[in-house]
Amino acid sequence: GVGSATDGLYFAMKALGLDHNSTIACPVISYSATRDAITRLGATIKYIDVDSIGNIGSLDGAEVDAVVYVNLYGNPADYDRLNKFCDDRGIPLIEDAAQSQGAMYGKIPSGAMGDVSVFSFDPMKNMPSFGGGGMVLTDSKEIRDTIVSLRRHGISGKDKYGYNSLISEDHANQLLLLLKKFDRLQAMREKVCRRYMKNIPEVQILCEGPNTKSSHHKLVILNDRRDDLKAYLETKGIQTKIHYLKTLDAEHLGQYPNAEKICAKALSLPMYPHLKMKEVDYICDRIKEFIHV
Repeated sequence: GVGSATDGLYFAMKALGLDHNSTIACPVISYSATRDAITRLGATIKYIDVDSIGNIGSLDGAEVDAVVYVNLYGNPADYDRLNKFCDDRGIPLIEDAAQSQGAMYGKIPSGAMGDVSVFSFDPMKNMPSFGGGGMVLTDSKEIRDTIVSLRRHGISGKDKYGYNSLISEDHANQLLLLLKKFDRLQAMREKVCRRYMKNIPEVQILCEGPNTKSSHHKLVILNDRRDDLKAYLETKGIQTKIHYLKTLDAEHLGQYPNAEKICAKALSLPMYPHLKMKEVDYICDRIKEFIHV
């Protein structure tokens, strides 16, 4: 356990031997924490355009020392492709699983892919703590021992880049309580998602790819008139969000066509376990009203 997923990503990269001399691939759409962890390391970021559902796209020709990938909106990326790319080059693969607790790639759960995975317990995540927090997961005892030291000021004496990044006992106990309810809450999220998909088949929803199961962290649709739709839904009492308005490399417009399309069209609809079916139906009806005007 660590103070945040951002810290977890930074510690993971340090434990893997990455530093300011490294070049690290990163999807060009994510929350800024993915980028910021690499920036804190002092490494060079190689931004990669995304695929049709917002996950890291082709790495062909990328000369990098590691890959950090994100299961955006809770939808698993193409792990086999990423794993092969890293295996062929002998470089580490880091799973930013901050949005994907409960997701599956085939029979592999999110949190078990790559050399290291990182969870977030931010209050807005599927597994929330009132005070936030994060967790680093790995099968390597060496990496585990290094991160245990880093999160406590490098207490082992050899990890000089450590600082205080602990998850508190009360927040950990809260998470243990939620863990007992997690599968039921995930089933409720899936029911909400399926209802959306059934009601608005004419709307493109960014959801799971083949052989995967989403965590349904967010329910994101694409619409050419996204801003008008957002404003219309607001007049009907429906709050929506935009994740994300710009790419992480907004200075280089035109280099990431898939990402820029998603940033221009994506709208996040209400999504949480206790959303009632009649509320989903109401939202979908208002979207269809807007589309067919």
